[in-house]
Amino acid sequence: MPLIPEQMPTREDWLDALLSAGGSPQALLGEDGRVLVANRAFTDALGCPPDAAEGRTLAEAGLPAGTADGIERLRRQVMTTGMPAGMAAGADGPFPGLPSALALTPVADAGGRIRAVALSADAPAADVIAAALAEARAETAQARADAERARTAKGKFLSAASHDLRQPFQAMHLFHHLLSGRLTDPASIELANKLEQAIIGGETLLRALLEVSALEAGLVTANPQTFPVDELLAKMLEEFGPEAEAKGLRFNVHPLDAQVTSDPVLMERLLRPIMANALRYTLKGGILLAARRRGENLRIEVWDTGVGIDPSNQTVIFEDFHQLGNPGRDRKQGLGLGLAIVRRLAQVLGHPVTVRSKPGKGSVFAVEVPLAGNDGDRSDDGSADSDDPDPAVGQSASAAASSVAGTVLVIEDDAMQLEGIGLLLQGWGYAVIPARGIDEACAGLDGGAAPPDLVLSDLRLSGPETGIDAIQAVRARCGRRVPGVIVTGDTDPDRLRSVDRSGFPLVHKPCDPAALRRLLSHSLKAGRGALLTGGRRADTACNTACPR
Repeated sequence: MPLIPEQMPTREDWLDALLSAGGSPQALLGEDGRVLVANRAFTDALGCPPDAAEGRTLAEAGLPAGTADGIERLRRQVMTTGMPAGMAAGADGPFPGLPSALALTPVADAGGRIRAVALSADAPAADVIAAALAEARAETAQARADAERARTAKGKFLSAASHDLRQPFQAMHLFHHLLSGRLTDPASIELANKLEQAIIGGETLLRALLEVSALEAGLVTANPQTFPVDELLAKMLEEFGPEAEAKGLRFNVHPLDAQVTSDPVLMERLLRPIMANALRYTLKGGILLAARRRGENLRIEVWDTGVGIDPSNQTVIFEDFHQLGNPGRDRKQGLGLGLAIVRRLAQVLGHPVTVRSKPGKGSVFAVEVPLAGNDGDRSDDGSADSDDPDPAVGQSASAAASSVAGTVLVIEDDAMQLEGIGLLLQGWGYAVIPARGIDEACAGLDGGAAPPDLVLSDLRLSGPETGIDAIQAVRARCGRRVPGVIVTGDTDPDRLRSVDRSGFPLVHKPCDPAALRRLLSHSLKAGRGALLTGGRRADTACNTACPR
């Protein structure tokens, strides 16, 4: 019979009496595996005084080492998984002379954290806990299966939405550009400009929401590889340099000869919103993009001389739809999703992103990336250590090149897109060879069309064909490395990585016509005059059959 004090028993005394009344050995094991409290039946089974077990491990309290180790493994499992566990009785039971099974149950605090494990040596309780464990495992397996089905379905929906919803926006961009060139009435031009703002606002919101949804659904995974950090910096310079120059800002790059390990596609997507914000909030001065070593890591830093960020806002800026200095929600100033996407991409990549800023002085955003294992010099680099960016040092942005006329083979399986792109390029002075696939492209070349100076292809064509296949087929057909540009509305990471591996420049739909024009001009200038594979030059006719 359990005993209680004769006078003024405490709540703990009553609980101890209740614990001992059942007759089954019971104990509560803490986070370190030591006994927090045990009833009389437990200490009697161990053959020790009533208070001798508390504060000790099971082995110290007298349990055989092998059995104590087995219970300890189960205790750690319960602490980690939050699921109950059991141990069948041995020849003499888990305790000397007690042929009972063991049941271990998690004990959580109000916040849901597992703080202890309840141990009970009782055969009926073990049977119940075993049944509960089997049921919990079945529910967990079903939940995993349901979650995977939901993830797969969401992935298919987002992939289809990403491609199909972008197509109308791309067509609207192209036809708006053509329409604007034919308007002369000021009122009509003003309406067309407002239409363009609405199109840009809609497609920007769509793109951001699709990216956030894909990240939230776990559809974006990192594919780490080793690459030179200078390649990443050069892409940022090429993309944002013209805009910086147009605003009268100095844009300097401090390169570093170092190899990093990361996903280059996701790193571009992470840096892009940071660069865009630096340009948006910098009205005078300049921007510095720099890389420097920090022990085993490399820091990519974006400095600006913009408005700066108050310390109280330096955390909330990474929340969804949070913007500073835009109470009227002017879409021209962004959506407030850029840094939220940065935060999610940083989590996917495992790269910490930090910010330091002085209101009225400017900001520095930095992302830490692991240096590649074969990168020799791991000493700290003192570049970019000054309090303010120095726009006078480094590689400056160059003005956008003027367009160069040429022949462009456009491959697009959507008829409306093909027509719109063709009209746009013709308006810029290009000769256009339209094609809806690889076979049609080769047929056009066989029909006496001028050899293309450049191939502009959509990534996803009909069937298994891709734009990469199309450009490679045209190159084989012409026997030379015809410059190629890929256009896509797809956000699937695997497809984007395939483009990155191909080395072809990538344009995301809906694309800005001015940016597309600059890219075409740059690609044509880079390809003109180069020696061709097999000794052919760019003006040599194509007469080799397309490989299939």
